[in-house]
Amino acid sequence: MADTYRLQDLVRDARDIVDQRMSEEKTLLALKGPIERIIQRQDCLIDMPELNTNPDPERGFTIYRAEDLSVMCVVWPVGGGAPVHNHNGWAMEGVISGLERNRNYARLDDGSTPWVAKLEETEPSVVGTGQTTSLSLPPNDIHAVEVPGGKTLAIHLYGVDLARQWRYQFDLESGAVTPFRAGQRRD
Repeated sequence: MADTYRLQDLVRDARDIVDQRMSEEKTLLALKGPIERIIQRQDCLIDMPELNTNPDPERGFTIYRAEDLSVMCVVWPVGGGAPVHNHNGWAMEGVISGLERNRNYARLDDGSTPWVAKLEETEPSVVGTGQTTSLSLPPNDIHAVEVPGGKTLAIHLYGVDLARQWRYQFDLESGAVTPFRAGQRRD
């Protein structure tokens, strides 16, 4: 099937779009079509051997990584999710199957007090099978993820190398801001 849109096509198209160095708004708009196209294929992850990756279908995995673009398969288990955090860059997600609820937050303080933030919850985004959503540049990228239903499988694109990016976790009760890096904990 020569006209089947594959993961390597998504990576190529996303790389071409990011390389154009457009504004955040134009970049996210341009990425919407390719990510919508790939998530329409429930079997899109069978392409992985051609991308030379070692996928773990129960934990998620990186499809592509560069300084200014990460493409990841994200697997949320039943009842899974992520605490309030940011990405320090734009993000776009497309759900292959399941349901992902993002609780979005606005930062109310000016950031002048180190390691403290005052947040207010804004309109959530609920993304179901075949749907996409995006998160803007900081400080508009603060959110928590909830998986209210069964296991959810998604493709996420980030405008940073997410594995190398220091990010922040936010404690809503105390206001504490804690730096973290994917796969690493700060003690």
